[in-house]
Amino acid sequence: MKNKHKKRTIVPVFFAVDDNYAPYLAVAIRSLSDNASRAYDYNIHILIDTLSDTNKSRLTAMQTNNVRIDFVCVADRLDSLDKMLHLRDYYTKATYYRFFIPELFPQYKKGIYLDCDMLILGDISELYRYDIKRLLVAAAAEEVMANVPVFGEYAEQVVGIPCDQYFNAGMLVMNLEEMRRFNIKEEFVALCKERAFRVTQDQDYLNVICAGRSLIVNQTWNKTAYSEDKGFMPEIAHFKINYKPWRYDGIMCEKEFWHYAEKTAYYEFLKNEKASYTDAERARDAKMYADLMVLAGDELDSYYNENRSIPAAEICGE
Repeated sequence: MKNKHKKRTIVPVFFAVDDNYAPYLAVAIRSLSDNASRAYDYNIHILIDTLSDTNKSRLTAMQTNNVRIDFVCVADRLDSLDKMLHLRDYYTKATYYRFFIPELFPQYKKGIYLDCDMLILGDISELYRYDIKRLLVAAAAEEVMANVPVFGEYAEQVVGIPCDQYFNAGMLVMNLEEMRRFNIKEEFVALCKERAFRVTQDQDYLNVICAGRSLIVNQTWNKTAYSEDKGFMPEIAHFKINYKPWRYDGIMCEKEFWHYAEKTAYYEFLKNEKASYTDAERARDAKMYADLMVLAGDELDSYYNENRSIPAAEICGE
């Protein structure tokens, strides 16, 4: 006799957030929930240092019959790493939380990490079903490295990862079982002590640690929301860099973003953020991106200076 109460598959999903990013996370969760298969249960674990009670309440209220939400504080785990974490501009401690996921959730063999600034238009269970065998992660290629020469050269020379294998860490299918076997947090701590990546920080560390043990998936699962790709409809749109519909017009999937934003408690906040965004703030955004390109160039210069060949005349003592 068949079991009428067959256990449903749980898809673990992880986000990391602080109070500044809670509104964007709400939109991401709403889009994920609305497009998720009803054949699975989705356990959303939100990693935090501190988060206001208001934001906790608003996010928890988004639970459904098959989408559950909880919060996991990692503040104590960060204490020992504080001096090693390299933070710059819009990077915060939250960007490093993913390194704690394998040890925090020993009950899971696999899970999906997502950035808050994403819109999930496909069924996330499709990602979960990827067979990554003994690899550490599955992820999409970092488009910026492929499209902007200075970043591509930085990835290949400074980080040491070929452009077509350098992945964006905003969406990760994580082989948690293999990561625990590999002691990924300890690998991260050791690498932090050895090298300080300054351009894409935690993403650089992950690419180095997972080199040769990552699967590059179709770009549609983590598509940068470039304005020029406005008509494209990906499985996941990533509103990174200056491609954010809550600040700019003409962004890919902006209509879809506002559709899901309206279904959250942050809709008025997001509308006001866009309406009040000033030219000075847009100029600041442009400068931050330009500065990042300069930083990548500086890192390349340092790399070439440290690794330049010694002239034959010097070797021969001439």
